[in-house]
Amino acid sequence: MELLQVDRNLLLAPLQAVSGVVERRHTLPILSNVLLEIGAGKVCVTATDLEIQVASEMDSSDAIQAQATTVSARKLQDILRSLPDAAAVSLQLQDKRLQLRAGKSKFSLQTLAAQDFPKIASAGGPAVELQLPQKELKRLLALVQYAMAQQDIRYYLNGLLFSLREDALVVVATDGHRLALASLAVTLGAARTEVILPRKAILELAKLLGDTDEPVSLKVLENQVSFGFGRISFITKVVDGKFPDFQKVVPSGYKKRFVLDRVTRSRLCNARRSCLTRSLGVCAGS
Repeated sequence: MELLQVDRNLLLAPLQAVSGVVERRHTLPILSNVLLEIGAGKVCVTATDLEIQVASEMDSSDAIQAQATTVSARKLQDILRSLPDAAAVSLQLQDKRLQLRAGKSKFSLQTLAAQDFPKIASAGGPAVELQLPQKELKRLLALVQYAMAQQDIRYYLNGLLFSLREDALVVVATDGHRLALASLAVTLGAARTEVILPRKAILELAKLLGDTDEPVSLKVLENQVSFGFGRISFITKVVDGKFPDFQKVVPSGYKKRFVLDRVTRSRLCNARRSCLTRSLGVCAGS
């Protein structure tokens, strides 16, 4: 059963967008697979680790028959990368195996049933919605994500706080030793909402967002947050916990304050490291 004929680059792009979510070590074999949904002039590729789900789609007028299956994300990606640019790829489903042909090359991949793929259902109920440019959200994440904890027993620190207020979006991260906070003026017109997003979700989202003015739609629900931008749909569950009261950590009034150019500060730090290196070199040789 022939499913699709498509340019190699067109199929590789959505696959690369979602493959970062796929776990190398997994408890369920199907979690190492991506869901391929073909039909209605579109091809949708979805990956999940049960906490995060990323879907990316592309238009395809060459979809021959509506069908869905799952196949190993790593193997399919490695095969497509090994093919020449603009190579014509044909996908066929035969006896629970996906046959991929490109020129004189032929590959056979094991599949698992699409109905067994554990898709994360969109949560119902009231939602807080916001739209902002991709580059602004990407900048906010870059300013604070380094301060997130890694595998801390205080699980609520292994993530980033999204605090949506009437006039601002505030993001905060801390590992208990350092704290980073950044904010962006927005018009929300809703009650204050706070959620903690897991570390992996933040790192993957930051990689997918572009440095463009194209909008990203943010929707906060009771137990999940969804982002929609370009051809990508990103859903993540939230961390169930209470984030530390960062407002008690950040002083409200400063007696002494000064502003220093970032480039100048960077040069001073580099000069200090250089002096320390020379000093240690002298000590080591004496």
